[in-house]
Amino acid sequence: MSRKIASTSLLASLLAYSAQAEEQNECHSQPLEDAPVEKAYHFLNSKFCQPALWFDSFFVDDRITEDARAGTSVRWYNDFIYSEGGDVDYSTKLKARLHLPFVSKRLKLIYESVSDEEFLDFFPNDSDELDSALGLRYDAYAKGYSSFNIKATLRPRIEARYRFTYPLTTDVVFRLTQRVYQEKQETGEITDIDFDLSLSDDFLARWSSFAGYNDDLKGWNYGTGLTLYHYLAQDQALQYSATINATDEPHNHYEYAQVSVTYRQNVWKEWLFYELIPRYQWEREPHEKHTEEANITLRLEVLFNNV
Repeated sequence: MSRKIASTSLLASLLAYSAQAEEQNECHSQPLEDAPVEKAYHFLNSKFCQPALWFDSFFVDDRITEDARAGTSVRWYNDFIYSEGGDVDYSTKLKARLHLPFVSKRLKLIYESVSDEEFLDFFPNDSDELDSALGLRYDAYAKGYSSFNIKATLRPRIEARYRFTYPLTTDVVFRLTQRVYQEKQETGEITDIDFDLSLSDDFLARWSSFAGYNDDLKGWNYGTGLTLYHYLAQDQALQYSATINATDEPHNHYEYAQVSVTYRQNVWKEWLFYELIPRYQWEREPHEKHTEEANITLRLEVLFNNV
C-alpha cells in the first residue's frame, strides 16, 4: 500500500480509535525515553503498524477494538448462510462501545454478543449460540508495549485482559494476550499468541494460537490458525483463513476446522459494508465420525464510529 494507506491509517487512528494524551496508541506513540532501545522500539513499531493497523481497522478485528480507548462505536451485522443441501440460516449480532459523558474516558458502556465457547471467537463456528450482554469496560492502562482492561457484564461475567505487543523487526510483530474470567460458578483463562508478518504493502500474514482452560469442563481447549490479508483498494480487501481447534475432553480430538475466504467491501455509504464468505468446515463430536459441510455467508453490516 502506498502513502494513501499510511495517511488513511493515521486518520482512522485519530478519528475512530485515538486516545487522549493520557492514553497513547501503541502504533502511534512517542518514545517514552531518549534511550536507544526506546527509540528503536518506536521506529520498528511505527514502520510495521501501517499495514497491520489498516487491515485490523477495515475488518474490525478484536485486536484493535479491544484497545480502542476513545470514542463510540456501533456495529450491527446480519448473516445469511446458505449450506449445501439447501438449508438457509440467519443470524444477527450487535456490538457497541459507548463513551459515557461526564465520566472518565477510560470507562465505556458495552453491548456485545458473547459465545458460550469463548475461545471460538478467534476461530469462528457459525453454529454457535450467542447471548447478548450489557456491561462496562474500564481501560486501566495503555502505554508503550502493554494494555490492560477490565470488563464486567450483566450475564454475569467479569474479565481481566492484558496485552503485550512487541515488534521483533520492521516486518514481524509478536503479540501476547492473557484473559482471566469468572462467569457464575465457572473460572477460566485464555492465552492467545500472534505473530504478524508484513509480506509487502499489500499482504499481511498472521499466525494465531490459543489455549484455554475452565474449571467447569476441567479440560483444555486449544487451536491454531493462519490468516493472509490482501489489500485490493481503499474500500475492499480479502482475507484467506485456515483454522483448527481441539480439546482434551474426554480425550484429545479436534472439534472444528475450517478454510474460508472473506471478501469485504465498503459500499454506497462510509458506514455500510458487505462480505461474501465461502467456507468449508469439519466438525467432530467425541466417539463419533466427523461431519463436513460447505456453505457461503452473505453479511450485511452497519458500522458507525464516533457517532
